[in-house]
Amino acid sequence: MLQYCKMRLVQARELLLIAGWRGLMRDIFYLNRVAVPVEIALDALRPVTDFTRPADEAVLELNGELLEAGRLVYRFQSRYLKARTYLGKGYRGFALVKGNTVVGDIWCADSRPGPGADNHPDEAWLGIQSRAGEAYTFDMFVDPAHRGGNVAAALQNGSLHLLKKRGVTKAYGFFWADNVPALWVHRTLRWRELKRVRATRLLLTKKLHVTEHSAS
Repeated sequence: MLQYCKMRLVQARELLLIAGWRGLMRDIFYLNRVAVPVEIALDALRPVTDFTRPADEAVLELNGELLEAGRLVYRFQSRYLKARTYLGKGYRGFALVKGNTVVGDIWCADSRPGPGADNHPDEAWLGIQSRAGEAYTFDMFVDPAHRGGNVAAALQNGSLHLLKKRGVTKAYGFFWADNVPALWVHRTLRWRELKRVRATRLLLTKKLHVTEHSAS
């Protein structure tokens, strides 16, 4: 619990530096914000070569050894603390790494035995449910200093290909309808949009508000 509180405080401080007070308040407080749940079959992914990156960049799976040995560098402390917390819960993490610097990361909950085997809490308010052999992806972040140039698409597509190699057949996720870059990335990778939902959040509380129409 202490580590979680530290992570949230550091995250708030860093978000304030990145996005200002308006961005911070938008992250911790919103009313009827529209979320777009999505799904994708991993046998129909775009080739990794569609989003070619420089030779010193690669998408890899994160683990405790990489973090504890200091072999990877996070520019934002909150992402490092999140990585340790998520790995402790049994979630999988993937990162786009340039040299030894983490440019961006993304996380997923799947049906592996042990810690983290349960469905992610987001799934309930999104109205989705991943089953055995499926995964829910969440919390993708790209360092602002590296955004643009298909970095987000390369990270997400690369991580989905790694999930496929590990036996996952389908993935779920969501993006906020007012987040234009996220919308572009998901549509570029050909995620299928599901019924939209509205969410309300007061500080750390998030809940489903009302179901929207199906996306076309």
